[in-house]
Amino acid sequence: MTHPAQLKAEADALIARGKALIAADLPQATDLLNQAVKLYWAAGDYYSAAAQTGNYGWALRRMGRPDLARPYLARAAEIFADLGLADFAERHRAAAEDIAADLTPEFLASLPPAVRQAIEQGDGAALQFAINGLPPAEQQQVIDRLAAIGLISIAESEEDASHAVQQFEPLLQAIAAVARGDESERADVERALDDLERKGWRIRKAVRQIWQGERRRQRLTYGLDEVDTAIVNRILDLLA
Repeated sequence: MTHPAQLKAEADALIARGKALIAADLPQATDLLNQAVKLYWAAGDYYSAAAQTGNYGWALRRMGRPDLARPYLARAAEIFADLGLADFAERHRAAAEDIAADLTPEFLASLPPAVRQAIEQGDGAALQFAINGLPPAEQQQVIDRLAAIGLISIAESEEDASHAVQQFEPLLQAIAAVARGDESERADVERALDDLERKGWRIRKAVRQIWQGERRRQRLTYGLDEVDTAIVNRILDLLA
């Protein structure tokens, strides 16, 4: 049986090839994505299956093909929901349902006034200032919509890691409490970790090492993907 790490490496390589081909050979890029997703599933890496499916949808939207993007965004939303990542699921679901794919008058009219004015004036600095001034929930929605039409770009992997850390913050606080000697919630935390492991997350081993006293980041995060690494680093930050 092929080791999960090898399957994931093969899937990552297929994704990289697909990204290079998406503009020139869309059918081939789509085939590579489908192959990669099957490998992620076989490796038990359900998060990557969802993330890469969603990333493909975002890429298609930025290419001006919302008709092709919607099924991928919707599927990513379903997988994220199954993983318990409600914020991720909602972002992708909203994108799948958003029919605005370019800067039509209707699309502009739907934006906050300061954002709309900055876009109409072609003022990038003013646009950033306007986005920064929005409430967090509305800010994320506007960023997603503008990124979908290619007006702005976002660092998807960093953003995903940040969202995961935020969503799991209560659990991470409980993990840190156990590491400090508070055993009152340990049983619940153990069950949550087992459930996450079944869903494709890979933090259980690192958490148990932390509980045993390990604090070396490089050792604890070795072999983890970017999102799992961010989660483990957050636990260590709580214990610093």
